[in-house]
Amino acid sequence: MSSSVGLDTIVSSLVKSSPPGELDGVSKDLSTILSTKSNSSTVNTAIEKYINENSGVFSSTYIASKINKHESSTKYIDYIGKKLFNIDLHKQIAIDFEDYEPEVEYPAYFEELVKKLTEYGEDHYPSKYAFTVVPDGSGLQIIIIGQKLNYENFYTGLWKSHYKIKSGTIEGEAKLDIHYYEDGNVRLNFDELTSGTLSTTNASGIVNFINKTENEMTLKIVENFNELNQKYFKNLRRLLPVTRSKINWGQAIGNYRLGSDVVHNK
Repeated sequence: MSSSVGLDTIVSSLVKSSPPGELDGVSKDLSTILSTKSNSSTVNTAIEKYINENSGVFSSTYIASKINKHESSTKYIDYIGKKLFNIDLHKQIAIDFEDYEPEVEYPAYFEELVKKLTEYGEDHYPSKYAFTVVPDGSGLQIIIIGQKLNYENFYTGLWKSHYKIKSGTIEGEAKLDIHYYEDGNVRLNFDELTSGTLSTTNASGIVNFINKTENEMTLKIVENFNELNQKYFKNLRRLLPVTRSKINWGQAIGNYRLGSDVVHNK
């Protein structure tokens, strides 16, 4: 029993730490290592839990999350298109669509909000962009996910923001996760909370707040990164010979003074 509990914890931890856009690779590696049927179920359970907690994009458009999970089935609700859908964890696509009429009251500005969020994404997110709006009767929630997946140049990035609007107030959280892995493994994470009041609760007021908030957060990230780069990383850099080319330490170590000293035990 203890080994089973330990395996669940380890798999969950590995899935939780997977970089943006690389969940499928982590899943395949774990499934290869843990090849038995029961262990494959452990991997799938961990991935499904991760998606519900952190949200995931499927077929480049549909967001699956605990806030739009259907209570009576394994499916998720698309409140914009009024459909239910399931997800293929390995292919990262939405499947098994069916028409659905949500039993919740939509705010009068819902369609206008969807339109403005679509325009906002086109203007501010240059790569993959998806969002969903979830009404809950007394208010609504918005999830926005932007992804930049450049595997050829060894980096992936994800921006996720989650907003809750209720009674003229708006609360939000934005998370940024960037992974760079050419000849190394560097991860940048950013997380910030925000809140405010809306003079008028309508589509324009909500999107204007999101626009202002995310612009301010972006500037803060750039400032923090510049400080990190110029102040802290700079002090960690070693003085290396300026050759304007990579040094193949495996073959060339004996050609440098320090390497020669090491090779000849000086």
